[in-house]
Amino acid sequence: MEPIPISSLAAAPAPATLEALLLRQEAAAEQQLQVLKGLQGSLSAIENRLSRMDALGLGGDRPRIGVFVDVPNVIYAAERQKAKLDYKKLLEFLVHGRELVRASAYAPISDDTQMRLETQRFVEPFVDIGYSVITKPHKRYADGSMKANFDVELAIDVLTMADRLDIVVLVSGDGDFRRLVEIVASKGVRVEVVAFSQSTAAELRAVADLYINLNDHVKELRAD
Repeated sequence: MEPIPISSLAAAPAPATLEALLLRQEAAAEQQLQVLKGLQGSLSAIENRLSRMDALGLGGDRPRIGVFVDVPNVIYAAERQKAKLDYKKLLEFLVHGRELVRASAYAPISDDTQMRLETQRFVEPFVDIGYSVITKPHKRYADGSMKANFDVELAIDVLTMADRLDIVVLVSGDGDFRRLVEIVASKGVRVEVVAFSQSTAAELRAVADLYINLNDHVKELRAD
C-alpha cells in the first residue's frame, strides 16, 4: 500500500478563538436589535394612526362625546353676525358619527313667572331637539341691568362627566373657561372649542385641542 501524499490531505480547520465567537454573537445581537427597533417604530406609527382614527370617530369603538353650550355667548355672537343658527343642525354637525352621551344648553330665563319657559329667547331654540336645557333666572342689579352667569354650573357639569367622556365640546368663546379646558385636558380628555371667531378669547383657543370657527359654517347651519 502506497502512502498517501501529504499534499493531498485536507487541512483541519483552525479552532475558533473566544474573541471571534464573541464578535459573531455581538454582530448577531446588533442585527436583532435593529430589527426590534424597526418593529417598534412600525407599532408606534400604527398606534398613532389608530389614535387619530379614534379622535375622528373612525375606530371600532366610537368616542364618547359631551356637548356643553353657553347659550347667551353663542346667540349674542350669532346676532352680531346677523346669523340665526339651527341648533339641531349644530348638534348633528358636532357629534358627526360619535357617541353622544349628553348635550346641555345653559340658558338664562326671565324672572317673570307669567312668561312660558319654552317660548323664552334663550330656551326656545333648544327645546325638543336633543339638548337638556339648564335654566337660571336673570339676576337684577340696582342699576336695572340683568345678568345670568352659568360659568360655575357649566364647569361643574363638565368636570363631573369628564371621566365618562372621550371628548368635551365647549360651545363658547368665553376666556373664563380657559382653566376648565386645561383641567379637562389634563385628564386625557380631548377638548374642542366651538364659537364665532369675533367672540373667542385667544387664551381659550390656544388651549383647545381643536377650534371650530362657526363663521366658516354659517351657511350649512343656518336656520331655515
